[in-house]
Amino acid sequence: MNKPSVKHHYLPRHYLRGFTDDKDGFYVYDKQEDKIFRSSPSSTFFENNLNTMVSPQGTASDWLEDYYTAVENRVWGSFDTIRNSTNKTPINLLDKMSLFVFLLFLHWRLPSNIEIAEKLAGEAFRQDNEVLNYFRIRDKNGGEIPNPIIEEIRSSSDFKKAMRVLVAFAPLFRNKDWDKTLDNWRFLYSGDNKSWHIVGDNPIITEGRYDHDPINCLKEFVFPVSGRILLVNTHKPINKDFPPEIAVYAMKAIIEDAISKVV
Repeated sequence: MNKPSVKHHYLPRHYLRGFTDDKDGFYVYDKQEDKIFRSSPSSTFFENNLNTMVSPQGTASDWLEDYYTAVENRVWGSFDTIRNSTNKTPINLLDKMSLFVFLLFLHWRLPSNIEIAEKLAGEAFRQDNEVLNYFRIRDKNGGEIPNPIIEEIRSSSDFKKAMRVLVAFAPLFRNKDWDKTLDNWRFLYSGDNKSWHIVGDNPIITEGRYDHDPINCLKEFVFPVSGRILLVNTHKPINKDFPPEIAVYAMKAIIEDAISKVV
């Protein structure tokens, strides 16, 4: 068996490469230390053993990290298509769908939302929960699980970590019109085709009302796809008359919402 990985990125390295310079690196502003230093995607936005699971027997596993990798490998094709696009490139619906799935998984693995996902674990397997009732637990014969065992599962640290993945499926199962919101997406490109946008450890900028709502967490948001592309999703789609200052506001929000680091 392969030795479990240790360095687990909550912002994938492939995504971060969209903000690197011609030397495959970038400068990082550490808000807590108030200093700027040179770094790279491999050395930034990670926590050791963030997704490591430990069995009751004490065996460590990084299957959760492997799951994130599997999901990402399925979306990178569409992600790169969008990241390499221009303002004259039509973005098809399937590529938008793939990016939306990526954003759902990204949202719940960000440091700012991990605690919320863990709290949602306490709501799992409840019959009266209309949001999280798309998954259930049964024994090998399909029978009900005793409540004491369910409570033990809910409170386990491993299940709380797994909840970051389970909750990401909520809009796909509980909102039959989830794909309709993609019609409101607008990709804004830098006028000189250069990288101006920044990214931080909390890069999905929302209005705040739905941040912790599993179904509507991405109802409206702004997200830097790369250093030159900004994705804006609003209830009323922006148009050519929208003030270009939105890019400045987005960068300001990235800095303000970041917990620790900004690139």
